[in-house]
Parts: sequence; C-alpha cells; structure tokens
Amino acid sequence: MGESFLRRTLGFISGAIAAAALLAGCGKTYPVGAVAPTPTPAKPQVTSVYALPTPSANALPMGIASAPLDSNCESGLIWFTEQNGNEIGYLNESAKFFTVSLPNANSGPYGITCGPDGEIWFTEYSGNRIGRYDTTTENFAEFAIPTANADPTAIALGDDGGLWFTEEATGNIGRADMTTGAVTEYPSGGTAPLDDILGPDGNIWFTLNGSDQIGRITSAGTVTLFPVPTANGKPYAIVPAADQTLWFTENGTGKLGHIVPSNGNITEVALTNCAAPTSIQQGSDGDFYVICTGTTPVMLQYDPATNAQATYSLKSGSVPEWSIIGFDGKLYFTDSGLEAIDQFTY
Repeated sequence: MGESFLRRTLGFISGAIAAAALLAGCGKTYPVGAVAPTPTPAKPQVTSVYALPTPSANALPMGIASAPLDSNCESGLIWFTEQNGNEIGYLNESAKFFTVSLPNANSGPYGITCGPDGEIWFTEYSGNRIGRYDTTTENFAEFAIPTANADPTAIALGDDGGLWFTEEATGNIGRADMTTGAVTEYPSGGTAPLDDILGPDGNIWFTLNGSDQIGRITSAGTVTLFPVPTANGKPYAIVPAADQTLWFTENGTGKLGHIVPSNGNITEVALTNCAAPTSIQQGSDGDFYVICTGTTPVMLQYDPATNAQATYSLKSGSVPEWSIIGFDGKLYFTDSGLEAIDQFTY
C-alpha cells in the first residue's frame, strides 16, 4: 500500500484513513463531487444524494448499515449492498465510495451488518448463502444455507456473537457462527420473516410479514410469537427504542406498532399520509423517521411524546428502501430509484 494508495486516499479525514487503507487493494474507489457544507435546515429534509458509481444501470441498492457500538468495525463508514449490481461497498466521511464485486455472479446481496470480529457480514438473497468480507485480507468467505431457496433478507449481530438472519421464503430464522460460519436454522412458527434486530433484552426480535406477528428468539433457539392486533398488518421493519422497547411498521395498515419486551404487549399508532410504511429509525431527537412508500414516497416524522406527525418530500424519482442512523447521527437510506445513498438531516 504505497504512494499510489496514499494519493487515492488524500482528503479522507483521519478517522477514516485506517479503514480505507484496509480496503483499498481489491475494490474500486471513486471520487464523488465535493459536497459543500449544508446549513442546518429549517425543517428535516434530504440534504445530500450520493449517486452510486456503479457502471451498470439498476444496481438496486438495498441493505444499509453503520458500525454498531459493540463491533470492531471502523466508524465513519456507511455500508450497503447492491442487489442487482452484485456488490457490497461503503460511503465514507469524505463522500467517496468503495465497492467490491462478490465472488459469484447473481448472488443478490440484500442485508448487511458489521460483526464483532470487525468483518462485514451480509445475506445473499439469490445465492442462498451468508457472506463475510474480511476488511484486512480483502477476501470473501461464503456459507451455504442448508435449506434451498431460503431467500435470506435481513441480518443482525446477536448478543451471543452470532449473526442472525431471516429467511423470507422458508419462515426460518438462521444463525451463522462468527468463527466457523456454520449455519443453524430455527423454524419461526410464522411466515415471511423480513427484518430482525437485537432487542434491549439481549434476544433477537423479528417481523413476520406473512403471518402478522412479531417474533422473539433466544440464543438457544426458543421462539415466542406475538400477534399484531390489526389484521393484515404485514409487519415490516423493527427497531429498538431509547426507552428499552421496540417499534415496528405495519406495511398493510399504515400503522406503527409498539411492543414491550418484558410482557409482549403491543399498542398501535395510526399514521397520517403514510399508507405503506416500511423502514423505521429513531433519531437522536427521540422522534421516529419512517419511510412511506407509494406513488410519491415521503419521510414521516413521528413524535412518540406528543403523537405529532409531519411528512417531508424526497427527491423526485426516489424509491427509498432501507434506512440507518449513521455515525454522524444523520439518517441514510438506500435509494433504488436514483441509484444512490441519500442523506436525511433532521
């Protein structure tokens, strides 16, 4: 990693230099046009749209992640998958992209997260595998899912150090061992598990989009299911909240759900001007930011203290997918319509 590497990485801020140095050898770095500092907006809005440098059209950026506090991954990076582009990559603090192609064609990477080992783990929706990218050696490892055509989607770091993922087609919840990559599958008891996260109680919580349930699985594989009160709720995304509870979106009813881990009680909140909510994140201000899909997608802001709601326009042509609160406290989301990573400032 000599002078040519250093020239490529000039302009990175010091906190990102180490991560970039680890990854420069096998991927592709692309400069993105300099972005002038944006004044704090009078109200939440999309302040930056970073167009993917993928040479092929329809890359379909999908999953997105930022290094969690309990991982060894470098902060200052926003990782993402390109489901059709067959790549994973990141956007750094200097608005530069790094992308690298997967070893096998048509793997269809979907969910992505940062493991406790400092490596990047992701699901291969089409390849029926769990992938791992070693940021030090720049090598991939792939681990087959025992059940064929499982359609793995979301993946999350568990409290036990395992990587837990959802299998949309089989109804299973899977676990990949961090050391060996060995995959174990557990029946969820429901259908179409879509999203999963580590809950405040140390268990993995997940949405069952097909059977209108929220699920909980322990590290031992014990599953408990909680029915969503409204029929055809189609729970989609789920996030832990600052008050040690969990919130989720109901794509079929236009509602938010709120579940208390200690007793499984669920309450619901009807959303205004948001018929089909998908991804959800809680900002540092305590409010929830919800992607609302439809003919004209919007971002909805919900204040749980007052129940106040407001919606904000996205860029023309935007098709938002999944979101994350980044290292800088701003919200980022994949945008398959604009082939971009969008930044939403609140």
